Amino acid sequence: MDPRLLTLLLGVLVSTVNESALAPALPFLARDLGISAAEAQGVVTAGLLGAALAYLPLTLLAGRVGAGQVYRTGLLLQGLLGLLLFLAPFPLALYALRFLQGLATAGVVGLVPGLAASLYPHRRGYALGWVASTVAAGTLLGPALGGLLTGTVGWRWVFLLPLPFGLLALAQSGGLPALPPQGGNPKRLLEARAFLLGLLATTLYFAHTLGTTLALAFFLSEEGLGPEAVGGLLLLSPLQLLLLGAWAGRMADRVGYAQVVRRGALLLVWGGAFLALLAILAPLSGAVLGLVLLGVGRALFQAANNAQVLGLAPKGEEALASGALSVARVLGQALGSFLAGVGLQALSPLGHRPAFGLVILLLSELMGVGLLLQRGEQNP
Repeated sequence: MDPRLLTLLLGVLVSTVNESALAPALPFLARDLGISAAEAQGVVTAGLLGAALAYLPLTLLAGRVGAGQVYRTGLLLQGLLGLLLFLAPFPLALYALRFLQGLATAGVVGLVPGLAASLYPHRRGYALGWVASTVAAGTLLGPALGGLLTGTVGWRWVFLLPLPFGLLALAQSGGLPALPPQGGNPKRLLEARAFLLGLLATTLYFAHTLGTTLALAFFLSEEGLGPEAVGGLLLLSPLQLLLLGAWAGRMADRVGYAQVVRRGALLLVWGGAFLALLAILAPLSGAVLGLVLLGVGRALFQAANNAQVLGLAPKGEEALASGALSVARVLGQALGSFLAGVGLQALSPLGHRPAFGLVILLLSELMGVGLLLQRGEQNP
């Protein structure tokens, strides 16, 4: 493996650990601050919105001042803002600081898909399979660390995670690749219909993924599980993505990206429906089985979808397309976070189990729309 790819993967790991560690902490943050589930989800959503606004501008900036400088600045700010979040006295301060941390996160991970694909131009599925596996590793470590810290020393300590991880990433950031020259013409992307359809499918996928994860965290806490147990159960799907991501990417290179994307989307739709039903009938065993099905679907969908979307971008616009892909990801995550928080709160009079089931079914319907969008795409 190219050492430059390892450097990029380390940046992805830092950012995904930082984001995913919040999931098991949110129910307890809400309890201690006396706020609702929807208000607690706002801590996640604020960071995602900050990243969404910054990805494209920082992608263009990196082409002018250097990807390495943008990357290292983002890592440094992530850690410093984590320290300020640890000290934040009230919810409004958390929202504002998380928004700023989202801006910093965009500078770390916004260029990774395009740069990884450029390192392996004829094996995009392989490179992006490793990216997907690293996302899974961060998502795997995050809930475990977040649950452990919340259960032992309190949820505020979760915000300090970017400090050690960021210092490690900074120490390894000297050999970053240069950003290749790009046209930077958003109009060309907007005129590429197949690219836009793939981007929309990406948005719906991440809405489904994060919405399901956050809804499940609140559901499991209502079932009486502590933060360590909640974080442990949330490891199942990321563990599968970690183990299967590179394999799924290689399969996509061999049989075609669109075909693997459709298989993954179909599994996500049915896996979500099973999770909604089984978690109501048998909360713990049903949650485990549903998460296993979702994990396989995520492994198939994510690497193949990223490679497909970048391949559908106009030639010469790979960096801008990479930024657009990152925007689609965080907008989807923000949508999923919003639907999970508002849905659980609005449906709470029905009881936490029916409310959870209905929210999961809604998110699965969104993924079903993503599956239908694949009919409009062409395999590159």
